This record gives sequence, structure tokens and C-alpha cells, in this order.
Amino acid sequence: MTKLDQIARDTQILRERLVEKEPGHFGMRRIVSAFFGALFFGFTFVLKGLLFEVGLNLSNANLLLLILTAWIILSAEIYFVGYARVLDKTKRPFGQFWAKRIITYYCIALFTSFLLLSVYGVPEMVQNTWLTFKLVIAVSFPAAVGAALADLLGKY
Repeated sequence: MTKLDQIARDTQILRERLVEKEPGHFGMRRIVSAFFGALFFGFTFVLKGLLFEVGLNLSNANLLLLILTAWIILSAEIYFVGYARVLDKTKRPFGQFWAKRIITYYCIALFTSFLLLSVYGVPEMVQNTWLTFKLVIAVSFPAAVGAALADLLGKY
């Protein structure tokens, strides 16, 4: 490869990242960004008194609806903020683009929610695994939105 070819390739990469802002590959830096976004959004909800009242009284249908709503919002964020900027959609199918991100974002949201609740001793206060699970799901909704926003909007 000649110097001119290298310069042309580097210029193309710069154009894609700075001008067209095409999403890059999903790596550790994106995961860390999503974690901090989930931490920021989740933290704002963890200490709310209303969260405990509402979260502890959620029915199974409410829990399922929260999870489903989080996945729908995440999917919309992934598609409209991230995938819409992919130039060659034949090389990067939406299913693969979506699956990596939604699983990662939601797992980060669940982990962050449990971490935040544990740091403040909430599982010891409720002393019931099912009630702790309800609170984790309640906090995971805003944490998931925060994870995707921090990664997707921060990048594009």
C-alpha cells in the first residue's frame, strides 16, 4: 500500500466518523459510556420515595409492561439515532446491529439498578428477593434509556 492509498483511506475514515458520523463497531468504550449513562439516570431515581411505593406494588403485568416498554424505547433509540446513520446497510444488517446493543444496554441497566439499590442497602430494607427484583425492574427502565442515550447521542 502506497502512502497515497493510506492517506486516501484515512481521509475516508475521517469523513465517515466526523462528517457522516456513521456508527463504528460496538466495543468496550461504548459499553463504558452506556454504563455511566445508566448510572447517571438510575441514580436520579434510586433515592426517590415514590419509587419504593410504586415499585413495591407493581404487579406482574406492570413488570412485564416496564420491560417491554424499555425494549421498545431502546429499539427506537438504536434505530433512529444509530442505525439510521449506517451507510451500507447490506454489510451491517439491522438485526445484528440491534441485538448487540439492546442486550448490552438492558443488561447494563439491570446491573446498574441492582448495584445502586445495593449500595444504598435497599435489599436489606425490603428483605425479600421478589420485592428487590421489582425495584430493580423499576429502576432499570430509566437506567436503560440513560445507557442508550449516553452511548448513542454522545457518539452521534
